[in-house]
Amino acid sequence: MKFKIDHDLHIHSQLSPCSRDPEQTTERILQYAVENNLEHIVLTDHFWDENSPNPYGMWPVNGCEKVLSALPLPQADGVQFHFGVEADMDLDCNIGLSKEMVEKLDFIVVPTTHMHFRNRTVRDEEFTDLKARKERFIERWDALLNSGLPFHKVGLAHITCHLISAGYPESKWTDHIDILDWIPDETFKRLFSQSEKVGMGIEINDNFHKYSDDEFERILRVYKIAVDCGCHFYRASDAHHPKDFAVGMENSQRLIDVLNLDEDQKFRPFG
Repeated sequence: MKFKIDHDLHIHSQLSPCSRDPEQTTERILQYAVENNLEHIVLTDHFWDENSPNPYGMWPVNGCEKVLSALPLPQADGVQFHFGVEADMDLDCNIGLSKEMVEKLDFIVVPTTHMHFRNRTVRDEEFTDLKARKERFIERWDALLNSGLPFHKVGLAHITCHLISAGYPESKWTDHIDILDWIPDETFKRLFSQSEKVGMGIEINDNFHKYSDDEFERILRVYKIAVDCGCHFYRASDAHHPKDFAVGMENSQRLIDVLNLDEDQKFRPFG
């Protein structure tokens, strides 16, 4: 059976500093789920646990009290609205999560691709060096795999997104594709095989509609390797505003169709 879009496991609310959209409420998010017959949705605001060391100033305003203020989440018949976070990784590849907070979360997305924070996730001398960013990308993925998180409820966020190369004035939209091109198939096979071995989900989430045909084919290489490694996938809108919901649906559907994903390849953190 073909992979069904019945979930969205990465959604931001107005609590995320890069949203702050008064219309992006939990009630509006639930409305989106009802309108699109989604069975599972997850609130994943940006987060750094204040009970974890934070020498680089990662998301200082989004600690436990802030994200927990979204609870209780509204519910509707046929939809399960779960509580999660987008837990970031700093310059030393530490993830800002305490064990106590992990136990409270239904789902955790981790963005190894947040490399647009100068001297917070990427060193100053690496910031404009795309080859160095390639190595940093691999290092961060390996660190996540070795983090000891409960991977049955962890998703690897937007693995091909432009943030791999973003953040400095000279960066171009396609720089991140160059970085991905430089990573050999064998390296991706190792990373995806280990991701599947620990039981972590792979997120379907990128601006696929913005790519030219050639750019999309280059991006597609990464996901095809994930398929070959037996990975399991979940889809995400990564919505920060209500207008993002429809775009996220379109992007997810495009990749699902091209990869011909089926229900057996779906990541199911909620059974």
